[in-house]
Amino acid sequence: MDTIHLEKLNELQEVIERRTISRFEQIADMAQTIDQTDICSETTFYIHDTSHWSTDYNSIVFDAHRGIHKTKMTTKKLINRYARSKEANFLLMQAMGRQLSVNRCWPYVLGSIQFAPTGGPVKDSTHWVAVHHMKDIYKDPADEKRIYIVFDGGYRLNVRVDFKTFHRKLEMVRRYYDFQLDLTKYLVGQFNGEVHLLPSDSYLATRIPRSPDLETSEYQNCREILIRIAHQVFRTMNPEDYHFDILDMEDVYKDTLRDKAML
Repeated sequence: MDTIHLEKLNELQEVIERRTISRFEQIADMAQTIDQTDICSETTFYIHDTSHWSTDYNSIVFDAHRGIHKTKMTTKKLINRYARSKEANFLLMQAMGRQLSVNRCWPYVLGSIQFAPTGGPVKDSTHWVAVHHMKDIYKDPADEKRIYIVFDGGYRLNVRVDFKTFHRKLEMVRRYYDFQLDLTKYLVGQFNGEVHLLPSDSYLATRIPRSPDLETSEYQNCREILIRIAHQVFRTMNPEDYHFDILDMEDVYKDTLRDKAML
């Protein structure tokens, strides 16, 4: 059954409070309603898809400040609204995915902010986990089809998610993160600078090993991403131009190199 158990843990990892939300309408509708809610990367740690439940609401948002609340917005709309409000949207996630051989189920990764879908494809609504708030994940010993996810702030979720499938999603997030970090180091290095990272005790930093290096060169990877960043900026500044394709930006880039007599 698609039931969610939210527990509050003390410093000894003992359960001091527990709440259950199920697909039965009378229980799901007990959560407060914030229909025009949004995702806050600092406080939102989980979004559950309820579009298939017996309720008028499509999502339940778990937020450290706003608490558990429901909305008629789908998880797809919530995550897209969040991405569009930031410096990078899913066009860039897809562009990076091309370099990482990720063709579907893209996560949203922008440096230390990471949201991963529990299933796919992302074009449909699914659950989303704020990976940057994750401290641990392990199987439910009482039910092999469920997992426990521990978040900072002493929150622990028990949800019906396949462990192996979601762990692959976390490995994908790590690949995105490492790729962005390598890209950042490459660009900063051109200015004789260094990248200094703050230590992190998140699950991604402590339990997911660094991704293997890509076969292609740093230059090819950086060029590919920078082309797509330029394309995204152009589309943002010229929303009325629907005929300018990403391939056009590739041609512009090559023409520029040729005109400047660059390699």
